[in-house]
Amino acid sequence: MFLAKINRSLKKPTLVILFTIFLITAPFTVKRAEAAICCVACCSCLTDVLLPDDITMWIENWININLHIFIELFFHHIFFMDWEFWQQNLLPAMMAMAEQLSAVAMQQMTILGMFLDAQEQLETQRLFQQLMARAHKDYHPSIEMCEFGTRIKSLAASERRGELAMLVLSQRSQDRQLGNANVAAFGGDRSDLVNRIDQFRGNFCDRRDNNDSLDLLCTTPTTAAGRERYNKDIDFPRTVMHPYTLTVNLTNAGAATPQEEEIFAMASNLYGFDTYHRPDPFSLRNNPARQVTGAQQAYIDMRSRVAQQSVAENSFNAIVGMKVEGTAGSRAFMEAFLQQLGLPAADATALLGNNPSYEAQMEILTKKAYQDPRFYTNLYDKPANVERKGAAIQAIGLIQKFDMLKSYLRTEASLSILLELAVEELQDEIEDAIDSVDTGKQ
Repeated sequence: MFLAKINRSLKKPTLVILFTIFLITAPFTVKRAEAAICCVACCSCLTDVLLPDDITMWIENWININLHIFIELFFHHIFFMDWEFWQQNLLPAMMAMAEQLSAVAMQQMTILGMFLDAQEQLETQRLFQQLMARAHKDYHPSIEMCEFGTRIKSLAASERRGELAMLVLSQRSQDRQLGNANVAAFGGDRSDLVNRIDQFRGNFCDRRDNNDSLDLLCTTPTTAAGRERYNKDIDFPRTVMHPYTLTVNLTNAGAATPQEEEIFAMASNLYGFDTYHRPDPFSLRNNPARQVTGAQQAYIDMRSRVAQQSVAENSFNAIVGMKVEGTAGSRAFMEAFLQQLGLPAADATALLGNNPSYEAQMEILTKKAYQDPRFYTNLYDKPANVERKGAAIQAIGLIQKFDMLKSYLRTEASLSILLELAVEELQDEIEDAIDSVDTGKQ
């Protein structure tokens, strides 16, 4: 629009200028009206034309023609090329084309950007879906992992009760050997023997023993429950090793249970079956004015034997401690697991007890759990769950290795006591030989 206005405003002055130039140059463009008069009879009439006029006219015509051509071309260039063709047609068309190309290019870049945005969006969604699938795979625990946690639920409490039972049994043995008050052996070997015989007659005596000649001694009941306790004061496999859980709870007060009586009776028969004689208190009286008396030396030797005996008895106490009652945290689940293995419900309860011991729970964790075929079929699980199961099994294996370490330490302590006793005999021989040497003859 702006260029069209400029074109219209410049046309009129340009036409005026061109018209003026035409008027000025018009006389030169008019041909001279001259005629050559020659007679017919004259043969040289053609030569009468004046040469300077012809040249002048030729020059004028040449100038007029070139000027006309120049002016026409100039006008054509200005009006047609510059104004009409360029300004009104070609330039607007090219501008429109440039605008169209720019718009299309921008539209193409917009489309390309949308493609890039869509690619990023799809890749992000795919990444989120992959992470979601991986999280679902890695953080979706299986039921078997819950089983591991449920089986081990009350293991620490049961272990602590077993350790306490070990201490109580050890303290009870020391009280019996040292003749403390409120124990059966407070009066020495005679009172301990009488108490043990009475306990044997009323609880563990079997009339069929000694060629069926213990009727005069035994007072045990002949019922099924009475016959079940026959010789349990000396039958280590049936009293201690066979049951998974012993009905022994040394943390509560009250009367002793039958299995507690059986454990105490067996400990008395295995360790210190013959208690020491109680020396006269006056013979042990301290007198700074004299050296150690023989009674005092014998009492010290007795305490040394009690210490050595406690090392040997510690293994028995440890076995019993692992089998005493624990807590009922995982009892229901372990009973259900044994029923899945084919054990009746009543037998499962009788096997584990009301409060499964540390030994019973470790039996399930380290042995019975792997006797179930479903354990191996359930390993066809997510890789993360399989690794978690492996970590749980390794943890249980570490617990078992610690138990083995404690057993090795107890065995080492027992071997060290045996070695000390062997060396003690040699030491006594050397001391006797030294004492027999007569140093007065030198």
